[in-house]
Amino acid sequence: MSKISYQGKVIYFAAAAGLAVAAAKFPFHPISSFTILLFCAYLLFRKKTTLLIGCMAILILFIFHFHAVEKSNASRFNEGKITVQGEFAEFPQIDGNQMKGVINANQEKISAVYYFSSEEEKNRYRLLQISTSCTFKGELKPPKHATNPNAFDYADYLKNNRIHWILKADSIEQCRKENQTLSEKLKEFRQAGILFISEVFPEESRGIVQALLYGERTNISEDINKAYQELGIVHLLAISGLHVGILVSGLYFILIRSGMTHEKVKLLLILSLPVYCIIAGGAPSVLRAAGMSMLYLASKQLKLQLSTIDVISVTFLILLFADPYYLFNVGFQLSFSVSMALILSARAFSKMNNRFYQLVAVSSVAQLSSLPVILYSFYQISLLSLPMNLLFVPFYSVVILPLSLVSVLAMIIFPPFGSFLIALTDLVLQISNDLVLFISSLPSFMLLFGKPSFIFLFLFTLFLCQAFIAYEKSHRLKEMRLFVSFLVLLLFYQHESEYFVQTGEIVMLDVGQGDSIYLSAPHNQGTYLIDTGGMLSFNQEKWKEKSSAYSIAEDTLIPFLKSKGKRTLDKLILTHGDADHAGEVIDLLAEIRVLELIVPYGFLRGEFEQEIIDKAKSTGTVVSVLKSGDAVADHFFNLHILSPIALSESENDDSLVIFAKIGGLKWLFTGDLEHEGEKRILEKYKGLKTDVLKVGHHGSKGSTSESFVKQLQPEFALISAGENNRYNHPHDEILQLLKKYDVSDLQTKRDGSITYKFHGDSGTFSVQPPYDSVSDK
Repeated sequence: MSKISYQGKVIYFAAAAGLAVAAAKFPFHPISSFTILLFCAYLLFRKKTTLLIGCMAILILFIFHFHAVEKSNASRFNEGKITVQGEFAEFPQIDGNQMKGVINANQEKISAVYYFSSEEEKNRYRLLQISTSCTFKGELKPPKHATNPNAFDYADYLKNNRIHWILKADSIEQCRKENQTLSEKLKEFRQAGILFISEVFPEESRGIVQALLYGERTNISEDINKAYQELGIVHLLAISGLHVGILVSGLYFILIRSGMTHEKVKLLLILSLPVYCIIAGGAPSVLRAAGMSMLYLASKQLKLQLSTIDVISVTFLILLFADPYYLFNVGFQLSFSVSMALILSARAFSKMNNRFYQLVAVSSVAQLSSLPVILYSFYQISLLSLPMNLLFVPFYSVVILPLSLVSVLAMIIFPPFGSFLIALTDLVLQISNDLVLFISSLPSFMLLFGKPSFIFLFLFTLFLCQAFIAYEKSHRLKEMRLFVSFLVLLLFYQHESEYFVQTGEIVMLDVGQGDSIYLSAPHNQGTYLIDTGGMLSFNQEKWKEKSSAYSIAEDTLIPFLKSKGKRTLDKLILTHGDADHAGEVIDLLAEIRVLELIVPYGFLRGEFEQEIIDKAKSTGTVVSVLKSGDAVADHFFNLHILSPIALSESENDDSLVIFAKIGGLKWLFTGDLEHEGEKRILEKYKGLKTDVLKVGHHGSKGSTSESFVKQLQPEFALISAGENNRYNHPHDEILQLLKKYDVSDLQTKRDGSITYKFHGDSGTFSVQPPYDSVSDK
């Protein structure tokens, strides 16, 4: 890493500020505390007493600053019905029959949601713009925290953006345009540019052009965005230092050639860059790149001796002081970690004469420095990430970005030539996207690591920095190899971490109005999933359809499994073929390898069930059909099948019912079993007892009879039901029955996901969000 100048010691102040905000957000976290102590001990060891005092001052300042910001980040409103005058702070987003937007009401931001009653109303509301003031009537509700382990926490995300409520509007009336501020006028100009691209570019390419020129990524198709993300080149679709550098350099060259002095050009660019930040969407990567450019130009204008490391460190300090919540933004983390690593490695790069080797070195440093953030946020990396960056970074820099910009300008100035360039841009992007989609479809190139611990991240970052330092100092190659070996060992351990886990767990996932239960044995001795959840689909009018529908498999199950480092399911068990239990099987099989699919006798009752069987066989999954008296025995789990005993006309009563002893408790998983099916089980298994009962059919009145509960004598009842579900599950009669027999009920609609983590014959129930441990057994 390059030697830091005297002024460059500000990098330590930036590090102290980051540590302070992290420690303030996660008080008493052992890794945060240990890192701060290690940081201070290092400065003391290096006899940097003055620097240590400065860093301690920065630590204290930013801890107090974060707590002050956190204290002021509070709401003036209360939950419940409300009528409020609000002004759109951003352009409302219309998707299908839904409109979302952030409004300013009484100097507070609120996330508003409104559902259109007709296509005519939808078309009318398309005219709403930023700074439009309306009267909103509806109900304020707090946003939900993540209800499944390792899931995206929407409530925290909104809080970091100073939003505390979701307004479910019943009506939006008396709308009128207010006077716009300069910032709002610039946002309107940005929106006009985005709409212009939508009008002149084909659907397949408009999203990427909007992302490159305006930082607007909402119109990029899900499959393209996912493919770019998995291959580690999604940063190409975000405005960053590359775009700002090309813009500033190009404008500087043009203005100088037009006769302006260097001083005037620098001043003009310094004044223009904040405007560009707003037009480009104001993402953290844009703020970082523009802030560094402004600071660099200002230092040259004022003849200050600031190194590049000074510039990025001061930019970090300014942004973090302006908004400490930036530190918890993934884009902010990636932008600064990669940029810092590249700047510190600049001297090593300059010693390379071969341009290709230099490009490989730059891409490698960028990949390695982003790895801790990537693993923590996305759990996996592609082995093709480095070669893809080597190919696509120059391609986007030299071809796609200039071509997109010139196409838009040409379309404004001379449409016939602009149309030709747009067709050319679209063709090039189609070829590029097809290549990315093809490569991302090769699963063998993806390495899944699961969500790493803070200890892993700390050690990996520490060894990575030491490896970079040793690499730059060529006479310490032996030391570099040692640290690289440590990094490889850490990655190997994380990749195989599921084999080292000594505890097992059973998780009833929150999948809304459906069932999905995850079973994981210690030391990776078995991974099962009972049902996948699913949503009932209804035929909708065209204008009501959303551009990207919510998918339980894509948005809940697959991210959860990946966060656990699970590349394979040993068993996927379907209790029956209803959509709310098996609706996500097709999507799950397309992403996760399943060794065996288990279905109940009599499963095939329609086209949907046949489609599941055909898909399973096409992926090489073994299909097993089980009934009462069968068993599923693995290295750890031993499941006994109690039903179906005999086929009936009711698919619910023919659900696959499973009895198992796990973690010192007896479990009964019932699918959608109803009274008649329960009666048959009681008649055949007269001495059946259980500690944990998965309540049948989400707590329906047609399930969980008194005779069933009386004989089983469960201590806990688990109920999977959706919030505000149309069936009002679980019914009060069932809850009263459970209370009568002193059965503790846990419900996903109330408690979120329910986890039983066990070691040997003892374990603990807990819920998500993690209010408290429910019970120790």
